[in-house]
Amino acid sequence: MTAIYFDLSEQFFSSGLRFKYYGIARTVMEVGYQLAQADADVRFVVFSPAHERFFEVTPRLGTASPTGVMDPGLPPEAAPTRIRHTFPKPNMLRDLVYPLIGGLIRRKNLARWQSVPDGVIREVDLSGQTLVSFARPKIMADYLVALKGAGVHLKFYPLLHDMIPLHAFGTNNRKLFSSNFVHDNHVVIKNAHKILANSDFTKREIEDFAASGHLPPVPEVLTVPLCHELRLTQEEVVQLPPTDKPYLFCLGILTGRKNLECVLEAMLHLEAQGRTVPDLVLAGAWRKRTKAYVEQPRFASLQSRIHFVLNPNQAELRGLYRAALALVIPSRMEGWGLPLGEALWLGTPGLASDTEALREVGGTLAQYFDPDAPEELAALIDTLQSDADAYAALKARIAAAHDSLRTWKDVALSVLGAVEKTRSS
Repeated sequence: MTAIYFDLSEQFFSSGLRFKYYGIARTVMEVGYQLAQADADVRFVVFSPAHERFFEVTPRLGTASPTGVMDPGLPPEAAPTRIRHTFPKPNMLRDLVYPLIGGLIRRKNLARWQSVPDGVIREVDLSGQTLVSFARPKIMADYLVALKGAGVHLKFYPLLHDMIPLHAFGTNNRKLFSSNFVHDNHVVIKNAHKILANSDFTKREIEDFAASGHLPPVPEVLTVPLCHELRLTQEEVVQLPPTDKPYLFCLGILTGRKNLECVLEAMLHLEAQGRTVPDLVLAGAWRKRTKAYVEQPRFASLQSRIHFVLNPNQAELRGLYRAALALVIPSRMEGWGLPLGEALWLGTPGLASDTEALREVGGTLAQYFDPDAPEELAALIDTLQSDADAYAALKARIAAAHDSLRTWKDVALSVLGAVEKTRSS
């Protein structure tokens, strides 16, 4: 097998942030760790915007890494300030000012790069090589444009996580975000040898948006499903579960598409019916708008039951899952849904919105509700609390299925299989 280069830029770019290892960055970390253990010639690279090229790195693994899993082996002080390098449309003012701003940022990033110790990076020429990336499209698009400008042509295998911004919900600045997202995916798709998708649902989404003209024609799209595993790490546990009462656990949910609204409405519904209302633990990055939503007067009766856990590490996250009555993931759409899989991996019941991707993750082990019907979620919660025998049976069924759940090793092997299959065809 010839070498495969795996892109750690997503994890490197986020390493200077407090909230580092969730979602896409954590997926990069976990798949990278398993590829480093694989019986294959896998090498690891990061893109430096200041140099507009890739460097090969030697990642730290396991207990040698501050994450307990893997990191690129570069100091967080070297993580670059990132600005967009490619845009959907010309803009006279932006295009006039951008070279000045870009020059300042480049000098700042070059200064940061000086914190990289001698001998831990190597220049690498990716011409004709195979590059696999799980990064966000905006990161991939920037470096693909830079590589093309330098005359570097490679076999590129991007994994696309979702097409959610092309739907009716997204961010507060959805129009601009969707425009940039479409542009970035155009760049990625046009430069892809093959495309990897993190679920069958995402694969269909990519192909359907290409067929409708929202995306360019796509090469073959191969499904590489993500997994359920939450790896045991040796990180220090400082944040314990904030209550010893039975609680619902939500990870990284916001208002809007992530649908925190449904959870709070379900709690109000239980209260109105005179049923037991469990506590709610919300874990993830600090979000001012989430706290403002929760503190509305209409939720005053619930506020003493709501607890925030900010930026838990992976070891702390395991404790939060294990102590929960159930994990709730009420999203109206997901590309995969890592929290649902992780809860099941640790034997915790999962209550999930009835969407295609979450059905792929939860199968027959999770319980499902209409994300627009909080009373359905309330009924599931009430049953978990009030029927001890049914709850014990559900946990036993989840535990019995543990060996059938998908691991990060499975994901890495699927990546290698997909690349080798297409390279030899």
